[in-house]
Formats: sequence, C-alpha cells, structure tokens
Amino acid sequence: MILQVTTGLKFNELIQTLKSQFPGYTVYSFDSIPQKSIIVRKSFMIGVQLSIGENKIMVEACAPNIFISALLGFLSAILPPYTNFETEISEFLKKKYN
Repeated sequence: MILQVTTGLKFNELIQTLKSQFPGYTVYSFDSIPQKSIIVRKSFMIGVQLSIGENKIMVEACAPNIFISALLGFLSAILPPYTNFETEISEFLKKKYN
C-alpha cells in the first residue's frame, strides 16, 4: 500500500513516532538497498516494512524473520494476519501524516 503524505518525513522521527504509538511492537531500521527502511514487527512471523520516498510511504506486509520469510514467500502479503497488520499501520500513518 502506498500512502501519500503532505508533511516532510524524517526517518529517525518516524521510527520514534512508531515506537511511541506501538509500544508492544518491535520497531527498527533495516539497511535495505537502495534505501533504508523501517520494520515494525508484531510477532516472530508478522510485520510490515516501511519504505520512505518523497511525499510517500510504502507499507508492505512481511515476515520479519528471514527464515520465516523464505518459507512463506509471497503468501505473507495475502494472508489475513499480514494484511490486517499492514492495514493497522497504514491507517495510523494516514491519520498522522495527512
């Protein structure tokens, strides 16, 4: 899901905002290529990856553990626990940054 945002985003500020809004989840930076992204992990198997661009945030359901991700592959993007978590994070970001 791609969210258009009206305010400028700072990477570290977004991490802190997510940590304060979702204290029960693990939020950390992931040095992916070509740009860093943010992982919000709800559990060992359920998470989202946030990629930040100019005036947009891409939110993608993912399995935050490499082993689990390899096993689930693309299925993580269509299974209800993953899509529900993606929607939860996306809705918060829409309210906060639009």
